[in-house]
Amino acid sequence: MSEILFQPLGNPTAAGEGLSTIADIDPRLTRTHYFDGRLLTAEDLTRDQIYLDQRLRELGRVLGSGIMSGLELSFDRFTGLLTLQPGQALTPAGRVLELGSQLIVNLGDRALISQLNDGNYRRFNRALYAVVLRYADVATDIAEVFPKDLGARRGSEYALITESVQLGLVPLPIPLPQQSALQIRARLMRELLGNEQLLGLLPEDAVGLGVLAIQNDTPQWLDAELLRQPMRAEPALGDLQSDLARQYELLLADILSARRSGGLNGDFHAADYFSLLPPVGTLPKEALDPVNGRQGYFPENYKVAIAPIRQSDVALIQTESLKLPPIDLTSGEPLDLVVLVPLSNLDYGHYAAQLERNIDPLNRRLPQIDLLKLKLYPVRPVHALDTDAAAWSGIWDRLGDTPPFYLRRPTRAAETAVSGIVLALGSTVPAPAVGETGPADSGGMIQDADSQFLSRLNLTTLSGLRPPVNAEGDTALAALTAAHGGSANRVQLIAGILLRIEREYDALSWPTLLALANADQLTPFLQGLVDAAPATNTPATVVAVGTELNLDANLLNQWSSLVA
Repeated sequence: MSEILFQPLGNPTAAGEGLSTIADIDPRLTRTHYFDGRLLTAEDLTRDQIYLDQRLRELGRVLGSGIMSGLELSFDRFTGLLTLQPGQALTPAGRVLELGSQLIVNLGDRALISQLNDGNYRRFNRALYAVVLRYADVATDIAEVFPKDLGARRGSEYALITESVQLGLVPLPIPLPQQSALQIRARLMRELLGNEQLLGLLPEDAVGLGVLAIQNDTPQWLDAELLRQPMRAEPALGDLQSDLARQYELLLADILSARRSGGLNGDFHAADYFSLLPPVGTLPKEALDPVNGRQGYFPENYKVAIAPIRQSDVALIQTESLKLPPIDLTSGEPLDLVVLVPLSNLDYGHYAAQLERNIDPLNRRLPQIDLLKLKLYPVRPVHALDTDAAAWSGIWDRLGDTPPFYLRRPTRAAETAVSGIVLALGSTVPAPAVGETGPADSGGMIQDADSQFLSRLNLTTLSGLRPPVNAEGDTALAALTAAHGGSANRVQLIAGILLRIEREYDALSWPTLLALANADQLTPFLQGLVDAAPATNTPATVVAVGTELNLDANLLNQWSSLVA
């Protein structure tokens, strides 16, 4: 008996003629038109399933993609168990993934893994793998297929399609170097941040849950924050920084745990592990010493200050700071950072009053807390107020085990000398007070060569070795210090001259040095002493060189009286 066939009547495209000129035709969004007397086939019903599926996925893509709730991933290296907690996620393809119960995968069960992958992956290659949760169709149950004619036999086909989720590994095209896990994870933070090419390797019907490292066919470590992102509809300012901040906090906790288990503390340089930092994050308490004005976490050319803050203001400040660019530790660019110490309202009110300067009506400075500057190599004095050291000691004790946090300071108009305020005609801008620095000025936080020299050799140390012997010498030393004590070059010349003049002539040494410095003749005077014969009498040499330089006649007469 021949097979019975049914041919649809009419032209299937005739009814749709002209629609292409007035509508956007999408063949995936075609649904079946039902009416009495129509013969339905499997194709007609499948068409409706595809239509509903496309409409749901279209809605899902509008909502965004990422982890909605749960789905925390953990790995036990000793047992090889990968554990995923229940939760929900939305894939970039618009599919909703829901895990209703805990999912545990034994990475050591290679027989099961090979079976699920059609006999492949009996062993894992050395690589970095993205752990993903993806959508899957599973055919279940059996249904009998009746013959289309009397001569055909009965058959069977699966009756149901069950939607499910499955855990999988996707190899990443990133080499696995011979480094510690902490250093590799820090490098991946930088490489994966906003890298659309690498993120494009993940299936569209999957979400990333973390990165797993496998070496010698054995899983080594898991970072459950890399590749993971919360639910987002559209990219917004601060999204990448927020991801970086989560990855940084997890890695910093693991670094501190590893160091303390090895007998080390938290006083280390951030560049020892990280090359990129979020604009706001916590840092080890051991890396700071506000009492002595020292920090050991950030590079030397960073301008780092510290101040207390109310605990209730922390969340708002952190959220606002996430919109700033990340901190690149490899660029060498100097940055302004502030370390904030969270305190309760009671403690803040108590200690803030001790750190607050009084109003200065002369310079129009209102009462406010002065930031305490921290340096990699502190130089005294570090506390502007007499009570700063005691106050900071109390603040540090009240902080307890709560870690302080840093934030990148944005560039503001007041710090760049740009102002939108128009001054009245005839008024003048007040000059800054002596020694006053702006908010963005380091104020000597980063010491140059001259500052380093003066911190070790200055007129105070020289006068301690060669003190004046009379009132005239004391007066000359005070005037010399006030006028020329901040010049490293002149202090060096003065030290050279004192080496050439014996201690027995100190009654005239300091007045002579003052006269030479005021006349800017220290260099030729020292050169004249060096050029003199070694056996020459010192007063005679001073008189000869001073006469050529037109030194004060009164001083020359006093030196002449000392010539033997």
